[in-house]
Amino acid sequence: MINLKQFNELNAITSDDVLGKEVIDMNGEFLGVVETLFIHPQNIEVIGIQIDKGFLRRGLLIGKDHIEKVTPHAVFLKIKPAVSVKGMKVFDSDGKDIGTVMGLSVKQGTNEIDNLAVSSPFFKKKVNIAGDLIKFIGYNVFLTDKRENLKLPD
Repeated sequence: MINLKQFNELNAITSDDVLGKEVIDMNGEFLGVVETLFIHPQNIEVIGIQIDKGFLRRGLLIGKDHIEKVTPHAVFLKIKPAVSVKGMKVFDSDGKDIGTVMGLSVKQGTNEIDNLAVSSPFFKKKVNIAGDLIKFIGYNVFLTDKRENLKLPD
């Protein structure tokens, strides 16, 4: 049997230490607060957290493999969640504005973008851009090729 002193010596973290804490992505951006802690029923092991992103915003599930560390002040992630690209501007390799990310899909069970749904005043409807055309993501999304080569509608 383990006693409280042993838990303290292990610097054990309780659910109270995690719930309500801020969640920070790998770029230092605030994502929300921990709303739920998921524990595997047989292994009695933390398998992930759910983030409350605020009023009228859908929560976000994060698996334990994407958690860098838990401190007394916040939970730090190893990743920038793919959903954070929503609302970002998309530019081609020449810096031409392609549009704005309105939605996305990720490869099942990963944080890897499968495709982006991009809206623009240039298009009559949203266009899909394959994830493998993304060069990098910073404050905006930058693509690997020129607009002309992306086969986008005029």
